Amino acid sequence: MDLEIKRWLEFDVAVVGGGTAGTFAAIAAAKSGAKTILIEKNSRLGGTITAAHVNFPGLFYAWGKQIIDGPCWEAIKRTEALGGARIPEFTYQPVRHWDEQIRVNKLLYTSVINEMCREADVYVLTNAMISSAREYDDKIQLFVTDKSGLMECTAKIAVDATGDANLTQILNYDCAKSAVQQPATLFNYLAGYRMEDVDFEELKEKLEKHELSRTVTAQKLMGGLSGHTIDTHLDCIDADTSAGRNDLEFRAVEILKDTCGFLRTVKGLENINIYFVADETGVRESVRIVGEKEVLTQDYLDGVFYPDSVCYAFYPVDLHVTDGIEQIFLKEGVVPKIPYGALVPKGSRRLICAGRCVSSDTHANSALRVQAPCMAMGQAAGCAAALAVSGNTQINNISYQALRASLEAIGAIVPKKTDEQKKEVA
Repeated sequence: MDLEIKRWLEFDVAVVGGGTAGTFAAIAAAKSGAKTILIEKNSRLGGTITAAHVNFPGLFYAWGKQIIDGPCWEAIKRTEALGGARIPEFTYQPVRHWDEQIRVNKLLYTSVINEMCREADVYVLTNAMISSAREYDDKIQLFVTDKSGLMECTAKIAVDATGDANLTQILNYDCAKSAVQQPATLFNYLAGYRMEDVDFEELKEKLEKHELSRTVTAQKLMGGLSGHTIDTHLDCIDADTSAGRNDLEFRAVEILKDTCGFLRTVKGLENINIYFVADETGVRESVRIVGEKEVLTQDYLDGVFYPDSVCYAFYPVDLHVTDGIEQIFLKEGVVPKIPYGALVPKGSRRLICAGRCVSSDTHANSALRVQAPCMAMGQAAGCAAALAVSGNTQINNISYQALRASLEAIGAIVPKKTDEQKKEVA
């Protein structure tokens, strides 16, 4: 039986995934002159910031100096102007790096990025997913399913900003996956109790006899209760697939339900309840593209300069494991960079990627996956896509100098080689 195509759409650039990276890829492409569509599986844009309640994007500053700017920073400033963000005073060396995160109001942030998409004339299509795709010498053909049925969308360049490299995998480009992926977290907020009323000795005694998830320990419960949350570090396996994601979400809900039920048996927690839960579980890691270049851990920690550097990143190596976090902090003055080649799947003609699927090894990816560098990668991918369209060329043939100029034209900060940078990679 032939499938019925309900609609046909044609664009210069198609961005798949309207999350942390994809929103700004679309805005950057449109601001750079490309007719752009943004395709998002959820009902709202924003990705983990809005759906997973990881609403504290960072870090935009390093050693007291701004390193990430452009439309993504404009979105933060506009959210602040509406009373939806508090931007801290950035210091040269904060006591704790997370002190310089910026917590945003999800509603106001969503309103801002919606408005920015409208202003840039981005065609936004939500509640839609890619069903199939084909890459040709001169275009990418996308088959998209939304509430009205199946449609065909062609674009000269596509940006994979799904986080899980879904489009990259559909097009049969190589991806890498760690043997053990970082745990995921379902954000929640608890109410109905006072800490001074809780019998922690009873909690510990009962937990020894009660079978909960192996990640739920007395120490985590007590720490979580202080912050009015249940610490849900869940094993995350193959979250880039529907089956893996489905399993993750089901387990997350069950762990929250069972843990809250257990806590109600403890003195002082009889009326505890889950007051808020994020719409989806926050996934830290799934797959990474095999790119024309790969960001390696030591190169990240050394802050090496790549001849095709397109943006900065600034975060410690932050590999979450079941029992904690393996961290390696950057040495004073070091600011890592991301090369253009790490955004391009090896051998790609019409596809570029942005976000946490960036080509990198496991430990480097644990630092690159956070939101501010993902936003910066999105801007770089969007500008590159628009350049390829205007130059009628493939994504791996654009001029790096032209890409620098395009990024600077939208206010982005592009790394420059300085006398202080002793190490450079090809």
